[in-house]
Amino acid sequence: MVKPAKTSLWALALAIPLLAAGVVALRSPSQQAPVPDTFWTERRAAARIEARLTHPEADRYRSRAPAGGCPVPAEPMPLGPLARMEAREDWGGIAAAYALEGEWNQAASFLERLPASPERDSDLAAVALARGDHEKALRLLDAALTAKPDLTQALWNRALVFREMGLTLRASELFEEVAKRNEAGWGREAHAQALALREATLERQRQWKAARDATLAMVEDPKAPLPLEAARQLPGAVRGGFYDAVRAAASKERALALLPLAKELDRVQGGSVLTDYVQRVAKRDFSRRADLARQYAESLRAGRAVPESLLDRARLSSGDEDIYLGAFLRSRNGSLAGLQDLVARVGRMGDPWFTYIAERDQARQEFAEGAWWKAEQRLFNALQRCRETTLSVRCLDLERRLTIFYTDQQRLTEAEQHARVLWAGARQLREWETEFTVLEILSHVARSRNDLGSARAYLEEWAARGTTRSCSWPHVQLAHLYSLDLRPDAARRELEAAEACADNPMELVFGATLAELSRFGAGPRDAERLKTVTTRALEGPSVPESDRIYTHYLEGRFLLDQDRPRGEALLKQAIAAAEALPRGDVLGRETWALSYSSLAADAGRAGEFPKVVALMAAQLGTPVPSRCALAASVHAERTTLVALGPQGEVKGYYDGSRREALARADSSRLVPEPLRQTLAGCERVDVFAWTPLFGRTDLLPPEMAWSFRLGRAQGQAPGPAPTSSRRLVVAGVEAPSLLQLPRLPSWTPEAEPGATPPDVLTGADATPSRVLARMADATEIEIHAHGITDPSISGASLVVLSPEVNGRYALTADVVREQRLTGAPTVFLAACSAGRTSSLQSTEPFSLPAAFIDSGARAVLASTVDIPDAAGRFFDGVRRSIHAGRPAAVALRDERQAWLARDARAVWTRSVLLVERAD
Repeated sequence: MVKPAKTSLWALALAIPLLAAGVVALRSPSQQAPVPDTFWTERRAAARIEARLTHPEADRYRSRAPAGGCPVPAEPMPLGPLARMEAREDWGGIAAAYALEGEWNQAASFLERLPASPERDSDLAAVALARGDHEKALRLLDAALTAKPDLTQALWNRALVFREMGLTLRASELFEEVAKRNEAGWGREAHAQALALREATLERQRQWKAARDATLAMVEDPKAPLPLEAARQLPGAVRGGFYDAVRAAASKERALALLPLAKELDRVQGGSVLTDYVQRVAKRDFSRRADLARQYAESLRAGRAVPESLLDRARLSSGDEDIYLGAFLRSRNGSLAGLQDLVARVGRMGDPWFTYIAERDQARQEFAEGAWWKAEQRLFNALQRCRETTLSVRCLDLERRLTIFYTDQQRLTEAEQHARVLWAGARQLREWETEFTVLEILSHVARSRNDLGSARAYLEEWAARGTTRSCSWPHVQLAHLYSLDLRPDAARRELEAAEACADNPMELVFGATLAELSRFGAGPRDAERLKTVTTRALEGPSVPESDRIYTHYLEGRFLLDQDRPRGEALLKQAIAAAEALPRGDVLGRETWALSYSSLAADAGRAGEFPKVVALMAAQLGTPVPSRCALAASVHAERTTLVALGPQGEVKGYYDGSRREALARADSSRLVPEPLRQTLAGCERVDVFAWTPLFGRTDLLPPEMAWSFRLGRAQGQAPGPAPTSSRRLVVAGVEAPSLLQLPRLPSWTPEAEPGATPPDVLTGADATPSRVLARMADATEIEIHAHGITDPSISGASLVVLSPEVNGRYALTADVVREQRLTGAPTVFLAACSAGRTSSLQSTEPFSLPAAFIDSGARAVLASTVDIPDAAGRFFDGVRRSIHAGRPAAVALRDERQAWLARDARAVWTRSVLLVERAD
């Protein structure tokens, strides 16, 4: 009996009534005819994709001709060859055929059927590149090239990704690496791509440098030619130097000699402000002004700070405000009085170039004073106005300030958006020096998003530019990124490259990377290198105490794998010293957290599992649990888990073999089955976890009742139990227009028999100050509002409330943490992603739920993902169940199971986080 072959999906889809196709479908794979050569020849000839595929036929070189900008409809794909490939399960061939046609969704669906391999990763990266997902493409290509460095297709595709990201010098280097492999056709095209990218990039550098040198020459040499052509090409770069040239003009004649440049800049950028400025200066009394101008010019030529004597003289010289302004901006006098004086003088000048500088500096002052919402509104409004002018370079400066502002706020979605605009604008305007700044910012933002591949890419471009600013800096930063990505060999190579640089690489981040690498084996000179780092860090008359404590951590972390007793002693010393520092000391808290995590991982490695539980409880500020608890710690590649069963039985697990950063890993399989079985008899489970595990809602299965446990903030004692209940409901918030958020549906709490009516804040009344005031003695708090965070990372979120008169609109973790909630409330945050937690290993759990616990809340429920409008009913169901007497973890578990039983789409309920206080 002939065994029937699998029915072709192409035949089912199109019902092709051809006998030949039927015969082919009935043949066994060994009997089928080979795919005709013309099939691949036609596919390659029609292909216009730039990415390379690993299928041998699809990767044969074909010259690509431009289509003249006109879309050419694709030819129908012949189904016969595809059917034959399907019959023999040649998924790679089908994927390649679709990819050559640009049918990326179809290609991806067949690639995903293939077993994991470097070749599959390279082809999937081509799909990600076509979709504009550079982060995924880089991750796939890095993995492919790590496993198979000679995979030329992956190297080519990586060059394409760099080119599309604007990282053109590094892309040029990658294309040259491909060209050196001398493949027919591909080598020639790779060389052409490399040459074109390099020349275009270096031409941008040459133009910027020429404009800068020409403007500097105007100050140094009165006979230097005016950079009129540069003013047409790079008006922003020239304008900054033009002001200095006018300030440094020591005579009326010299000032008037700059008039043609003023007129050219006005022509390019509009208006007559610069022409008027030169004519106004030319009318000054140079018997008084000339000496000021000469002093100013001398400070410029020497490249030194403006002397205070010049600043004082210029301040008192009526009519010479331009010299005072230039001196003030170069001295960066940060006093509030000086800033107010600057704003007043800029207002009198009426030059928008300086108006935007004043706005920027006022925003910086507001941020420093804690009024960040004012700074955000000011920068946003200034940027909107600037975009309506031709002062593009000033707009770039505002974009930069907004990017830094959002990065400091850990609002990484907004930070990345503005950073990308800044990156594109800097290249378009040929602001070469600004490009370096943006590369640093982009790398930092990508690092904060746990996108380590992109962070490395930006640093690689920085290094490819061969700047004299620093040789070691990019190598040290790359080493740190490689260590975070659990690639110790690559990290060591970068440290060695940094050490070979002429500038000094022995900074704290060098030492931190070296200490982390000691787990994989210490090098012969590592102890000497680390000693150099710690010695230099403590040099000087005023070393910050947090720096001193951090050196104890570095030495302890390094010695833990060489001399365990000494290492433990130093880490405990670092913890005790860090606890004495103010909580706002960032490096101190990082030292404290890393020391605890190192000790917990080391205890797990030694099989001392009760010690792990005690360390985790101490770190979290909770009593040591005796039953029904899970202690969970992840430090880089090391996972330590301890389960305490219903009778207090201890089951521990340690794994030091992780080779993928946890940020990209699925934590639902982190807890092994034996530990889950140990917990199975518990009514509910308390989880003791630090970042990056705190806040992971998939640690234990959804059918288990469990919650994270935290202690109160240091120094806060439990208050007396509230004598009466008071429910606060915040809803109907009017979000500020600058955030462009949709209006949420209204939420009206239902009346409950016998219960006191809730205190409801809604509409314009739901401002941060009113919400914080009403929370103070509430026993139950519900907030229905928008949450802002980046869905691609685990950054702490904020809740958007109605703006105050001064513009403040956000309820943030740091503000909540400063409150005192005397009612020990249960808090329900029905806002998108309100439960997201900062995921960095070195930070303590920083999120709204953790902040509420710190300030006195009994329990907090919040979602770590975006939630639908129906979420209010879900949270209300949990609330009513708690009122009925169920423990919060049981109430959450039961309501979740009920929703999932009714509607399989309610998977978001699995991402609702519960944090409870452990007194």
